[in-house]
Amino acid sequence: MPDAELVTEVERLAELTPEWDALAAECGMPQLSPAWVLAWWRHVAPPGAALRAVVVRDGDALAGLAPYYVEPGTGGRVDYRLPGIEIAGRLAPLARTGREWDVAEAIGAALAGADPRPDALLFEAAPVEALWAAALRERWPGPLRPRLWRTNLDACPLMTLREESFDAWLAGKSSNFRGQMRRLRRRFAEAGGISRLATRETLADDAATLTRLHAMRWVGRGHSNLVDLGDRFSAMVQDAGERLLEDGRLSLRVLELDGEPVCAQLFLAAGATALFVNGGWDERHADLKPSLLCLLDAVEDAFARGAQRIDLGVGQQSYKLRFADGSMPVEWGVLMAPGPRLPLTALRTVPAFARSELRAGALRLLSDEQVERLRAAQRRLRR
Repeated sequence: MPDAELVTEVERLAELTPEWDALAAECGMPQLSPAWVLAWWRHVAPPGAALRAVVVRDGDALAGLAPYYVEPGTGGRVDYRLPGIEIAGRLAPLARTGREWDVAEAIGAALAGADPRPDALLFEAAPVEALWAAALRERWPGPLRPRLWRTNLDACPLMTLREESFDAWLAGKSSNFRGQMRRLRRRFAEAGGISRLATRETLADDAATLTRLHAMRWVGRGHSNLVDLGDRFSAMVQDAGERLLEDGRLSLRVLELDGEPVCAQLFLAAGATALFVNGGWDERHADLKPSLLCLLDAVEDAFARGAQRIDLGVGQQSYKLRFADGSMPVEWGVLMAPGPRLPLTALRTVPAFARSELRAGALRLLSDEQVERLRAAQRRLRR
């Protein structure tokens, strides 16, 4: 088994940046890259959050990294979480290819002796194909296995960029798609529209524009974590952008009409993977379909940068499905550690899962129209 070190100081974690960054690139997980995670710690981490990262080495080489943290005040249950679910999904420990189960064993051994000892490891939008929940459960130290509760599964639309160029990719799409995209680009240009990427000089203003346009889309529509974060999200984007912008690993694309921003979308990249983090657009220009146009420009940019896939993030919004050719689902769940506190942990966990299962079961019995009416009623009650 590789050696594991429990890191409790953010400054110590930052010292690992070069090899940590290379590991995030190998795993194709930009949301776990050091620039993004450390920016999260500086601007978004909950007050009192305590780092409990596990660094796994095989000799001198970094074999794995799980940047867990503990948040106080979670109802008496000690939860270990990975940073960033407020912003993007597909969160999981990092590991060298082929070493995932060995790294899971080392992580389990380190966490079993951590202070505070975890009652539960939260899997929040964790990649299903990585099997981290199963690996950590099976390789947990001691004779007793942790109890695993899975709550739900979410689709993540995926684009695979197999073609040699953007033009070749576009040629392979349906004639309806090609025709619509060309018409939209032409209409946008005729209206005086431009598409640009944020630069160091515009980054602060563009990050604020992204936050503002995203918030506009959620007025009267329910809840968004990014709206709750507000200026803290803008500051995080600016922080990470100062480290990732120049090499194209953070792309903030903005569409403008006569100098007024009408759409903004944020992308992160690591290795061969680009991740669509989030975006927003001005509904006054819905006829120009700015979210489709912005994503189309991002695809062209991804080809130019040599990306092989674009993870479109959690959720099956219609504009994503127009581009996607596959899906990489993510799961949510809790791994409850064995020990004397397990009955108490289960007591505090099972009711929430039961409510989730009941709600999911009820929604499955309703038609799409009934679900939308129910959600509209909830929005009216919130207002």
